[in-house]
Amino acid sequence: MLENFKSYYQPGSDCVPASEETIRKYENKVPGSLIEIWKTSGFGKYNDGLIEFVNPADFEDSLWTWLGREVPNYVPFAISAFGELFYYRRLTEVDEDVCIIDIQYREIKTLIWSMNGFFEDLLLDEEDRNVWLRESLFREAFKQQGELKKHEVFTFVPILAFGGAEEIEYLQKGNAQVYQDLVFQMTS
Repeated sequence: MLENFKSYYQPGSDCVPASEETIRKYENKVPGSLIEIWKTSGFGKYNDGLIEFVNPADFEDSLWTWLGREVPNYVPFAISAFGELFYYRRLTEVDEDVCIIDIQYREIKTLIWSMNGFFEDLLLDEEDRNVWLRESLFREAFKQQGELKKHEVFTFVPILAFGGAEEIEYLQKGNAQVYQDLVFQMTS
């Protein structure tokens, strides 16, 4: 399972398999494909930090802030290198999707209708990577500013809503949770 994803996305040296306690906490809330990633290569940066798979507990507060309420069947599982938050929604016993909170533009969008589709289609499509992960800008920022640490992202300064631009000279590094909260407060 997930052979294409695993052949394209290389886990970083910071990746750590999830604890059994974390697996137990979320195994009935997320699909087996995500649990497989958590058990094998684990939480951490992939492809130099283009995307980071995170312990949901670390980003639940951020998700609830952006949604305006707690939703038990929504699970944050990844961040982009620019602080966007990806979360999984179990809608019914058979319906699911993956959504993104685009913090820069205060938009919540459904990206794809399955976690397997997220791994095997969306993340492998070059156009989708440039739209949702800003891959070209990420590569430029990585080359200029170096690698990102755990939960660290490239931040737009000023934020895009206040005149920043999706260009290298507007980027700094910062903590993802703090950045998500700051952008939320500044654009509310």
